[in-house]
Amino acid sequence: MAQYEGTIPRGGLKKGFWKYVIEVTGERSLSRFLWQGLIFNLFSGFPTVVGSVLRGYAYRGILGHVGSSCLIEKSVRFFAPQRVFLGDRVLICEHSFINASYLGSEIQIKNDVHISRGVYLRAMGRKIMIDELVTIGTGSIIWGQVEIGKYSQIGPQVQFLSERHGFDPMTPVRFQDVPASEADKIVVGKDVFIGANAIVLNGVTLGDGSIIGAGAVVTKDVPSYSMAVGIPARVIRKRE
Repeated sequence: MAQYEGTIPRGGLKKGFWKYVIEVTGERSLSRFLWQGLIFNLFSGFPTVVGSVLRGYAYRGILGHVGSSCLIEKSVRFFAPQRVFLGDRVLICEHSFINASYLGSEIQIKNDVHISRGVYLRAMGRKIMIDELVTIGTGSIIWGQVEIGKYSQIGPQVQFLSERHGFDPMTPVRFQDVPASEADKIVVGKDVFIGANAIVLNGVTLGDGSIIGAGAVVTKDVPSYSMAVGIPARVIRKRE
């Protein structure tokens, strides 16, 4: 690792503190960090359905938008919450993590979306858009630019990974920035069903009404009203 020494970041406590402030708030603002921290500390752990209702109101002062009748369970974390926009009647279950900290990030969750327990959304400087009446299963990960159409049902532990890495052998992968392109985004059509533990990779489009089997790894587009299974996923039949 000696040849990589020059790429490893250095800095003291002050630098680490401001890095954390920017990660949590999305900007270098101590006032926002303290205000946001105060609201989250007061309300994030408040138990029972009463707490879920209270958070739906209290977080209106720090999220980009919170619609009517939203329920946010305890221990849900938000980074850069001003870039997170919730429609009406959104439910976000406990221990989920909504991260819009990178500059240019935006997370839109439309009306009547159900985010199950332990879901991780990270926009990585791009946009995540979850349309109306979508359910995201427990422990799922949505990473990068992802669009999910109306009525779609996402099973538990599903991963959407819309990101690429550089592979220059002289530099650690974590320090290699690969500019995102429009082709990298993942698009999920309307009324799509994705089974448990499936993985959808960057650049893939899943057509309206398609079904992805449990454990599949989707590396290329799936036509509308098709059923795809396997590693890599392949279409086995049409829905007729």
